[in-house]
Amino acid sequence: MTKQEKLWLTAHALGVSTSEILSRKNFLDEEEKKIRALLSRREGGEPLQYIMGQADFYGRDFFVGPGVLIPRHDTETLIEAAKKIFPPEKNFSFLDWGTGSGCIAITLLLEFKNSRGVMLEQSPEALNYAEKNLRRYELEDRASLNDSSTKIFDLITSNPPYIPSHEIDSLMPEVKNYEPRLALDGGEDGMNFYRLILSEARRILKPEGFIIFELGDLNQYKVFKNSGSEFLFAGEIFDGGNFPRAIILRKRHENF
Repeated sequence: MTKQEKLWLTAHALGVSTSEILSRKNFLDEEEKKIRALLSRREGGEPLQYIMGQADFYGRDFFVGPGVLIPRHDTETLIEAAKKIFPPEKNFSFLDWGTGSGCIAITLLLEFKNSRGVMLEQSPEALNYAEKNLRRYELEDRASLNDSSTKIFDLITSNPPYIPSHEIDSLMPEVKNYEPRLALDGGEDGMNFYRLILSEARRILKPEGFIIFELGDLNQYKVFKNSGSEFLFAGEIFDGGNFPRAIILRKRHENF
């Protein structure tokens, strides 16, 4: 646990700002008890975001907790990919497959004021956080959860489970021991959910519509970049480590 994390958790335990903590010299016994309780959880490996109940994504706070994948800054590349496709005023519909906390969908709604979305999620725990975050940003009139009334979309986004099953046990303890396996495990080769989404996209994605995927490794990147079938490579966004984290695919026109 870093000094910064200790400062954040101390402030969170007492419901005050970090600057107030820095100005304090002593704490009451009851305050010490609250602080120790949170520090103990972090020392035990629980993710900081779960303890504090929120995570930052694209400069905004999102409610998170056990049962939902913690938003990562690498996933912000999906928003940059969408901005590469659409101008800010574009009117379009999207499906966020495996929405988790809703961070991708909600950010799209906030960055593209004329967009509308459907947030698809099978985990009841994650769905609860997606609903809370949708209410937090007052976007209930522009997005729905697990709504099947919209039949076809301009865009599908997804940060799917993409880690091969045999690699789960090698992940950092705070990931493998706390975050939901449902949001991590992509099957034997990590590609199960990509295949599922592409299969459904044949039916629910408009001709010349787009798919934006988050990727986990170079093998997945090569599979999509070299694809010459129904979904064509249309671009990529690199993360801070110069890895092609987001890939853009475009559906061929039906009369191609």
